Amino acid sequence: MDNIRPEQPLERISDYLRRNFPDFFAEARFHVGDDDYFLYARFGAYLARAIEQERAPRGKINRGFTVLNKLARAAAKYPRIRQLLLSGPLEHIVDAPKARALARKRLSPVAQGYLEGLRE
Repeated sequence: MDNIRPEQPLERISDYLRRNFPDFFAEARFHVGDDDYFLYARFGAYLARAIEQERAPRGKINRGFTVLNKLARAAAKYPRIRQLLLSGPLEHIVDAPKARALARKRLSPVAQGYLEGLRE
């Protein structure tokens, strides 16, 4: 029997986010506290803005897509994480033309399916 709570995969993803985007993570947690929905919504906005304005190095953008791919993998099993992904970070990506184009190359097939679902 699987005893993993939805919070456990999200904790691992948040740890990856914290390690790879420490400044963003600290500032976002300061503003939103422990609210994961707002953390990941802000992350989607941050990633989309960085791509649109060409402000971040390629490696950092790739790590940002890794966060989204990890969320998509967890979303397949946990509806709460799927809702967080769809109504948070992917909403910002779908609204940003350069970010959406890059997402088609960098997102996993599962994450791309969620992204395309938002476009319909």
